[in-house]
Amino acid sequence: MKRIDPFILFEKYISEQKLDSKIYYQIMTRRKIIDEAIKRVEKVTSIEYPDYYIEPSLLISSSEVEFGQHSILYARTIPLCTRQNQIKIMIQLSAPLVLYGLRGTIHAVMAHEFLHYLDFMKKIINLEVSSDAIPQTGFEASFIDSEKTIDYKIVFKNDRSLRKMIDLKFNQGLNDPRLDKKTKTSWIDKKLPTKHMTIVNNYTRLPFYAIANTPIEQHLRTKIMEWACPI
Repeated sequence: MKRIDPFILFEKYISEQKLDSKIYYQIMTRRKIIDEAIKRVEKVTSIEYPDYYIEPSLLISSSEVEFGQHSILYARTIPLCTRQNQIKIMIQLSAPLVLYGLRGTIHAVMAHEFLHYLDFMKKIINLEVSSDAIPQTGFEASFIDSEKTIDYKIVFKNDRSLRKMIDLKFNQGLNDPRLDKKTKTSWIDKKLPTKHMTIVNNYTRLPFYAIANTPIEQHLRTKIMEWACPI
């Protein structure tokens, strides 16, 4: 399967002079951390990691009922409907995560998003088309985020240090004060590209036919059922 260029949006921002090329080269030098994380997940699970791309804007999520409250979306797992009317899952990584995140943080985030990918695949296998309740607050969103994954202790049972990193970094959302501070001073305060979105707009409704029309490789199907329904 042809892989997408994970830097295609970044290159567009550079050509449109929305970002300095210096940031692009800094991102490129840290790509090896992402590659390490992908190889690590693939080795411990024997499952191919889905496509990912770097989002050149920082995504900030807010709630219509929590005035003045916001949260940074460092990474997302996004289902898309293709021209073939099938579901494709993409991992979106924010530029500040790649630029400022420590190796352990990036590995934990990549592993966490992989769990969301598995959860989406499980829903496709089971033809689960009922819509999830859409959260109205940041607290609800972070709680749902931690709930909508297959148990990482089962998926990553053969990588103790990765499980410890997930334990350390995730508790109803990503907890990394160092990354938050660095992102604020080096990205937000410098008025680098930022996008705002409401929590309710961070959810996608998928058509049933596209779900039913999406092929799932047998090895992936077997592993997901094994992890989702352990004996």
